[in-house]
Amino acid sequence: MIERFIITVLDGFGVGELPDACDYKDEGSNTLFGIYNNTKLNLPNLKKLGLYNIDGVDIQDKEEKTIGCFRKSCRAIER
Repeated sequence: MIERFIITVLDGFGVGELPDACDYKDEGSNTLFGIYNNTKLNLPNLKKLGLYNIDGVDIQDKEEKTIGCFRKSCRAIER
């Protein structure tokens, strides 16, 4: 078994709104969904890793057996 891992952070890529989106008139934001629906986006390796399976990603092209772990991280900034 290979004992290594790679962490990929897509900062600012946006897979859904933050809890405080209404404060910034940013409700319904989802950069990945917008790009996916308005271009010919083809990310087969990220799909296999689970990009389209992240909670909040409304893309129907989910991967049944992902080869990676995936998670959405969000934290509203406290004022």
